[in-house]
Amino acid sequence: MTALFGIGSSSNAFLILRTQDTGASLQTTILIYSAFNLTAALVSYPAGYLSDQWGRRTMLLISFLVFLIAYLGFALSRNGILISALFVVYGVYQGIFRSVGKALAADLVPTELRATGIGWYSATVGLLQLVASVVAGELWDHIGHAAVFYDGAIFAVVGIIGLLALLPRGTGQSISDQQRQT
Repeated sequence: MTALFGIGSSSNAFLILRTQDTGASLQTTILIYSAFNLTAALVSYPAGYLSDQWGRRTMLLISFLVFLIAYLGFALSRNGILISALFVVYGVYQGIFRSVGKALAADLVPTELRATGIGWYSATVGLLQLVASVVAGELWDHIGHAAVFYDGAIFAVVGIIGLLALLPRGTGQSISDQQRQT
């Protein structure tokens, strides 16, 4: 399901380009990107904690929904202030996805293969982001900026469906919950 989702998750460079397309100066764009990164960093720890409480599936679902909302907003809006806010909201997605995705990867492999599982997960996410970015570049050049974000939104929906269909409820629950059940 992460792979299905990842096909539409292109580089953040397209968010930067979209922000500048709305008339934001370079300095403003840098500040917005800094706010995005700060948001992602601040969300990571609580997202990890909540994934221990609510489960990885639930938190990944939330991250995919936030991504979907942000990408639809990037596709539809021409308002610089709204685009800026959406960029920061996108940081919520990043903070959840980065931390919870790696935790889920660790949960799904035997203990002795945890680092390998996280490595494969990171390689898959990175390679698919490369593919998604090449596709996004072609869409941007030949169709327009909105196509990049509609593409991402479509694959977010595919990822959500895949997550719900392929990842059973309770998968990736915290180790303490697993120990209580045994």
